[in-house]
Amino acid sequence: MSDLRERTHAAACAAVRAGAPLDRLLARGDQRRLIRQASDWYLDAFAGRAARNGTCVVVTAGPPGAGKSSILSSAVPDVASRLVIDPDLAKEHLARWCAADGRYDDLLSTMLPDGGSLTPLELSPLLQTMSTEVCNTVRRAAFAKAIDVVVESTMASPAHGERLLLSLAKADYEELMIVSVETDLDTAHARSVERWWAGRGEATGLGGRLVLPETIDAAYPGSRARSACRDNARALVGTIRMGLTTLERVTIAEYDTGTLVRLDADPPRMVKGKEE
Repeated sequence: MSDLRERTHAAACAAVRAGAPLDRLLARGDQRRLIRQASDWYLDAFAGRAARNGTCVVVTAGPPGAGKSSILSSAVPDVASRLVIDPDLAKEHLARWCAADGRYDDLLSTMLPDGGSLTPLELSPLLQTMSTEVCNTVRRAAFAKAIDVVVESTMASPAHGERLLLSLAKADYEELMIVSVETDLDTAHARSVERWWAGRGEATGLGGRLVLPETIDAAYPGSRARSACRDNARALVGTIRMGLTTLERVTIAEYDTGTLVRLDADPPRMVKGKEE
């Protein structure tokens, strides 16, 4: 990492850590209104072209920087006809709202070592709770309308899978496909910084999406080689196959550094002549 990029990244992280999360700055009524406005925007912008077969839900699992979004087009052939529920898009909308609202003007005036100021998308860690609520609202609305969806998530916590199953229990979807994308801790950090730095250099005014290093570290509680995301995804598959849900089928496609290494389906399928 270049010295300038490293110093700028460290300064941006320090500035954001000192800021208050958006949900703490808003009264509960204002939170609800913003969540409703943002979720309505999301559905208006992206749900119109989505198919409504209502049979299969796709969900991603993997740490930040693993490359989940780039894998989707090859892992999910019909992704173009699905509503992709992406927390990054929700954060982008909320970042624009924050820039217009002026609530973070002091923080956004913070000057960084590269000569520029903090940008709206660098507020992303402070938008985490609100963006999650927006995506949850979009997901519930999509499930109610039997829209074919992709739920982008990390599954760094088992709780996400548990909440997803509760949502699916109220819908009529029959199948779940999990796209699990893994990389090691060092690569996840490097990709996250590279993506942020590239975005910071773009002339969009929003800057690059910042992910705090500790957020990535939290996905690797026991090993630098593999995150907890895959273990949580496999545990979710086990829960479904024990018949503890309303789902009839589950598939998990596992990618390491962009390559499909394991496909566990109902019934199991082989990859490169070798089943795990």
